Amino acid sequence: MKHLPPPPGAGNGIILRQCRKPGWGGRQALWLAAAANYHRFSGNPWRVRPAGFTGADVDALYALYDSRGGSGPIARIRRPAIPFDSCPMCGSLGGRSLDHALPRGVYPEFSILHENLVPACTMCNSDEKGGVYRGRRPERFIHPYYDRWASRSLWRVEFGPDLDALQFRPVALPTLSRARRRIVDFHVQTLLGKEWRDSVRREWGPLPAKLRRRVGAAPSEAALRIELETRLQDAIDCNGVNCWDAGLLRGVLADPSVVTKLVERVRALPA
Repeated sequence: MKHLPPPPGAGNGIILRQCRKPGWGGRQALWLAAAANYHRFSGNPWRVRPAGFTGADVDALYALYDSRGGSGPIARIRRPAIPFDSCPMCGSLGGRSLDHALPRGVYPEFSILHENLVPACTMCNSDEKGGVYRGRRPERFIHPYYDRWASRSLWRVEFGPDLDALQFRPVALPTLSRARRRIVDFHVQTLLGKEWRDSVRREWGPLPAKLRRRVGAAPSEAALRIELETRLQDAIDCNGVNCWDAGLLRGVLADPSVVTKLVERVRALPA
């Protein structure tokens, strides 16, 4: 979850070059009009309508991406020269893939439009997002190239009342506007799935022992909070403001009962 600069090759050049090739010229007008709408409405699936390509045109557009996706400019979007600190879509540290912001199953005309190709982890591309691209209006995914506000803190973990059973979910920060909260809630609650839940549990289990090594066997809540804030800043510096660890630590710090529980668990550790 972060704002990215436009990818190399953004714009209509890729369409114009392709339409100069034999058999493609008849698609140019409809294809360019679709791309213009994508740019005009910032890839918003509630504003951008499918162009209406059917049949052989859809097959050709699919094949075009399949023939180019593994090399050249599209491959450089997947693996940029300067790697990202965490997945621009979900904040994980997972392997790099390439996601169609608007799925080509609905919008085949954007199969190779560089603004529609977002570097993402393999979980976002195949496991969690799938063919979903919007919820109830105005719910949609954050678009890394157009949503400049995505580089600020967006979400945290919200804990349930039973911390021994460790119930939790990702939620948008309450400081966001109502419309952006709707978007961020849809985004994180759709993308953050089993791998993220397992990650939270792995971090939560040994956290008291890690804290004890830093703050001692009988810390005050104030001392523990200072250490958690330091860990949050370290996570942001290393992996980005919306990485998984940052979301967890923001959630811990936002809930006094969780801090109290951690103090109790640190103090209960055997000497």
